[in-house]
Amino acid sequence: MSENIVIESLRGLCLAYPSLRLIEKEKIVYRADIDEIRQKQVTIISGGGAGHEPAHAAYVGSQMLSAAVSGNVFASPSVTAILAGIRRVQSPHGTLLIVKNYTGDCLNFGLAAERAKSEGIKVDMIIVGDDVSIGRNSAVGRRGLAGTVLVHKAAGAVAAAGGTLEETKSVASLVAENIGTIGVAFDHCKIPGSSHSPTLPKGIIELGMGIHGEPGFQKIPLPPSRDLVHKMLDTIINTDDPERSYLDIHPEKNSIVLLVNNLGGLSTCEIFRYKQKKFHISRLYTGSFMTSFNMPGFSLTILKLPKDRDITQMLDQRVEAPGWVNRVYLDCSSLDTKLDEKVSNSSIKKSVDKHPQTILCGKYPQLFESTLKSVCNTIILAEPDITHYDTVVGDGDCGITVKNSAIDIIKALEECQITTHDLVEATVQIGDILEKQGGTIGCLFCIFLYALANSLRLTTNYQLSEGNQKFINAKCWAEALKNALATLENYTPARIGDRTMMDVLIPFINTFSSNLNSEDSILKALKSTVDLAKNSMESTKFLKPKFGRSTYISYDDIKDSGIPDPGAYVIYQIVTSIYDNLQHEL
Repeated sequence: MSENIVIESLRGLCLAYPSLRLIEKEKIVYRADIDEIRQKQVTIISGGGAGHEPAHAAYVGSQMLSAAVSGNVFASPSVTAILAGIRRVQSPHGTLLIVKNYTGDCLNFGLAAERAKSEGIKVDMIIVGDDVSIGRNSAVGRRGLAGTVLVHKAAGAVAAAGGTLEETKSVASLVAENIGTIGVAFDHCKIPGSSHSPTLPKGIIELGMGIHGEPGFQKIPLPPSRDLVHKMLDTIINTDDPERSYLDIHPEKNSIVLLVNNLGGLSTCEIFRYKQKKFHISRLYTGSFMTSFNMPGFSLTILKLPKDRDITQMLDQRVEAPGWVNRVYLDCSSLDTKLDEKVSNSSIKKSVDKHPQTILCGKYPQLFESTLKSVCNTIILAEPDITHYDTVVGDGDCGITVKNSAIDIIKALEECQITTHDLVEATVQIGDILEKQGGTIGCLFCIFLYALANSLRLTTNYQLSEGNQKFINAKCWAEALKNALATLENYTPARIGDRTMMDVLIPFINTFSSNLNSEDSILKALKSTVDLAKNSMESTKFLKPKFGRSTYISYDDIKDSGIPDPGAYVIYQIVTSIYDNLQHEL
């Protein structure tokens, strides 16, 4: 497969539709009239891996998306690319990110959103999961499928009508909450250049297969088409299945929107072979909306129309985007047909709308720097233990990842690339360094740090000094830390008891912040939580993992190893190092 297949596809799309523009380096497609539009309305960004065409780039246009950010085939776009997209189309009215529920997409879009907030950009995010084949016991939740396109459409209509960011997100959430989708595949998709292409046995189909070829929940002999559609619709509306009862629909009472989606490999003749049950179908959409490259299969999406909001009016709005079924072709003869703005990431950053920034300065920049160095040196020394733990219960890369990040932070301090007198800016700069290392733990750290920076910047609970300098007090730290934790919890379902870094981070921040709110000094509050952090880390030795690579390892082997979760161990080392340095310096 050509390494440039995604770029070539996006270039072809923009050549065919001059109403679109392309930032080639970051694989961003956006509206050609964005500079005019973003001053008038909320802007909307979506995206994800390529291979799902027309989603998402072909939905960029009036009444739908302002921009779409593409990754490689079936791979999430990078944080850098998403952030560049946010910067390019950001609006003073706000920017909404609509993200399908996949771990990579959620983390990368979430991290980009928090980074943008730390710059003062008004941005919010909604995660869509509509796959009814995923049971309620799944820790990661339902996957995002073709129903996401209806969320794009409704949100786009609200934004174009002048709705606020809150109103746009509210409608998007309402649609997402009332959607159910089930897919069926007659075989796996075949990706050009792939060395391995799994196949289904002859005469067997897979119900619930994901749009990246992920396993479904049931393999069955191929039934007659009418029976198959009947089974799929029953799966969506079946209230007797406690695992998959997401939509309470009564065919005789509720109106619905039905979307019949070609997953990429069916003919038009085949895709029209569906059986209408006794539904009141208010709107019907049939075609290719969110494919899985060339997968022979289709999906059915039901949107239960709420009685207190006219969603169909939003769906009926005329769209000027190439991928929508009711599309119209634009008269673009007066537009510049140049595709690539050749916009570098740095120049995009310079175009960020100016927001008044609160200057937050630490009273003791030297103390901040010495504490940061202490943490980094502690992580570097602990790398062999972290690597050992992660080799036994993970994939062995955690130690090297955090060590490299620590080395890069020390180097940045030595080269004066971290603004130690400005805690907000320094926190963002540290997040930028961690972002480059990648990895799940790095991404989670970045989300936390960007959210912390944004909370520190916005908080009103600070002590004023001379001029425009503002010094952070203990209550400010308590509020900011709790807000940052709450933001992080929006992006990971991991909680206490799941054997992750959250087993230490959550009780530490909750207890530490409570102590700070009671007027304890930071040092005193830290002292009372060091033992808590240690005990929390030790407790992970006996927990059954629910997330990450550890879930593939026998629980008995994990218990017998007597090894803590590597991420939890990292958090414990950080907490201990901060306390030890402050105790020595103060």
